[in-house]
Amino acid sequence: MTDQHSGPASVLIVEDEMLVRMFAVDALEDVGFQVLQAGGASEATAALADAPHVAAVIVDMGLPDRPGDQLAAEMRARLQNVPILIASGRSERELKDKFAADKRIGVLVKPYTASMLIGALASLGVAAPSPQD
Repeated sequence: MTDQHSGPASVLIVEDEMLVRMFAVDALEDVGFQVLQAGGASEATAALADAPHVAAVIVDMGLPDRPGDQLAAEMRARLQNVPILIASGRSERELKDKFAADKRIGVLVKPYTASMLIGALASLGVAAPSPQD
């Protein structure tokens, strides 16, 4: 998926665990993504209002202010074509079943590696722009 706006493709990561979020941000920036960050659902909603043109959204299931799958469903209603990746340490099968009808929603099992994260985005059609030097 290519961003029709100038600059690198933006990815929004919604993760309340700071170390996990920092790891994901580093992994995404290393391959050329611009990364927007949110620690919860309300921050994510505000970030999308400020930067509505994102290439993908990564949502943690265990957010403090709203379940991640609920946030993903709300985002899907607003951003109909944006790929959403749900990161969870819970049952992958349950999440895949819940969102089976939407091929633009993927599931990433925690803990994950940088290559798993980039691969999961790629499987949703979001290719890394290019490595930063």
